[in-house]
Amino acid sequence: MSPARGGHAARAVDASMGLLNEVIARPVDPGYAEAAARPRVDRSGPQRWGVSALHLLLAATLGLTTAGAIANLRAPQSSAQQSRDLLAAEIADRTAQAQALVEANAAVSGEIAQLQSDALAEANPTLFAELAEAELLSGAVAVEGPGLVIELQDAPVTDPDDVDPASRVQDIDLQVVTNGLWAAGAEAIAINGHRLTALSAIRGAGQAILVDLAPLVAPYEVESIGDVRAMQTGFARTSAANHLALLSGTYDIAVSTRAVELLTLPGAGSTTLRYAAAPADDVASSLPSEKGGTP
Repeated sequence: MSPARGGHAARAVDASMGLLNEVIARPVDPGYAEAAARPRVDRSGPQRWGVSALHLLLAATLGLTTAGAIANLRAPQSSAQQSRDLLAAEIADRTAQAQALVEANAAVSGEIAQLQSDALAEANPTLFAELAEAELLSGAVAVEGPGLVIELQDAPVTDPDDVDPASRVQDIDLQVVTNGLWAAGAEAIAINGHRLTALSAIRGAGQAILVDLAPLVAPYEVESIGDVRAMQTGFARTSAANHLALLSGTYDIAVSTRAVELLTLPGAGSTTLRYAAAPADDVASSLPSEKGGTP
């Protein structure tokens, strides 16, 4: 090897690879080597068991604390649960009271109707027969006879948080079905036990369907009394039959139709008739004048 220019000592070939040389020559860190060179401390048996027991106690305490925290997070708050139970009990109580009032009202209405019928039948049999026919046609009294039942059920729900409104039975569906039954010759119709009259309204309120002011719960049974064969044939010719086929085939709404030998539909009870009246001024002007002529 020739001497370096300028009189300086020659530089080692691997001088720039100090880090690699350190890793190759001394793979173990000096601190680790020092710790390994220390004499081993021989702990006695009771000391080892004490340390192990302490570790086990700490692990068990940590596990119980974590489990308790998770349970408290998942469990409903006591105050919220008490409020929910109180509200549920109040709803059940008010529902029972409302049902009792409905039954009592129906019983009193039946007694009044029977007394009126007895008095009118004795005083004027002809008028009594006309009144009975009018009550039958208006839906004020209960009727029974053979009929047709069409049942509609909402489509199955896979995700309660994501329900397609089109897969649920809507008020327009019940309107189409009842109009089709009327056109097919039905003499009396009820939906889930609620009798329809000329003043009845089927409408939606949010996700609920109301007949007049009574909410309905699925499944929806549309019961109709009349000539069963004639109604089946007539209903199949209406647009309501195509509408039901659309609901079943497109939206997976279950639709079933069955004939029943004897149906009993409740009466709608007394109704409030609404009619137009001329203003008082028009009535006074149409009366004859004092001179005997008309104005």
